Amino acid sequence: MRLSISPSRPLDPTAHIPLFEQLKECLRQDILKLRLAPGQKLPSEQKMQQQFGVSRITVRQALSALQSDGLIETINGKGSFVTRPANAPRLGMLSGFFDYMRSRGKVAQGRVLSVRKAPSSKLISDALKVPAGTVLTTIQSLRLVNDTPVTVGRIVAPCALAEQLLQADLDNEDVMTLLESDCHIRLESTHIEASAVTAGEVRARQLEIASGSPLLRIRFVPHDLSGKALIFAEMYFRPDQFSYRAIIRR
Repeated sequence: MRLSISPSRPLDPTAHIPLFEQLKECLRQDILKLRLAPGQKLPSEQKMQQQFGVSRITVRQALSALQSDGLIETINGKGSFVTRPANAPRLGMLSGFFDYMRSRGKVAQGRVLSVRKAPSSKLISDALKVPAGTVLTTIQSLRLVNDTPVTVGRIVAPCALAEQLLQADLDNEDVMTLLESDCHIRLESTHIEASAVTAGEVRARQLEIASGSPLLRIRFVPHDLSGKALIFAEMYFRPDQFSYRAIIRR
C-alpha cells in the first residue's frame, strides 16, 4: 500500500513558524486523527522530503520532536512508526483497576446502574471545558471484588463518547482502557483529585456499609494528546477494600 500524508494546509516557508515545526504539526494531526494508525510506519525521509518540499534536516528535526513527545518511535534500519497506546505513560491505578485486582487472584467485575442525559453542572462544565448546561450523558456504575462492593460512582461524557463506552465492555474493562482500545483515543495525562468524605444513605446502601462511614472520593479527568478533557469521573471507594498509591517524580 502506498502511504502518503496530506497536510491540512501547505507548508509555508515564509511563515514565522519554522518548517520543521509546521511539518511536525502536520504529522501530529495525522496521528491524533488516526489518519496514521498506531503501529503504522511513516513514509521514508526521502518521500517526505519530496512530498513537502523540505530538506532532510527539516524532516529529521520534525521526527525527533515527535519522538520526544512519545508519538513515534524510530527503529534503526526499519524506519519510524506511530507508537501504540500501550506505550503511553501509565495513568495510575485508576486506569487498571480490573487488571490490578485480577492480578492478585481476585474476581473483579462491574455493573452499570443507570444511564441518563442531563445538562452539565458548573463543576463538570469547568472540568470538561464545555458551556454550562451542555447536555451530557452520566453513567452510574458499581464495581465489585469477590462479590463485595468496592466502589460506586459516575462517568460523565459527551453523549457520542458515552455511547461508545456503553457499547464496549464497561462491566469488565476500565474506562481508560476502553478509551484507547475501543474509542481509539490516545491518552496523554489525567488530572486527579482525592479527598475523604462520608457515605450518604444511597451510597452506603450500594456499598453495603453503614451510613456516615468514611469513603475515599477520587475525581479524575483524562486528557488526550491535544490536551482535550474527555470525561469526568467521580468514584467513591470503601477504604477497607481499596487504597490508592502513587509515585511522584520530579
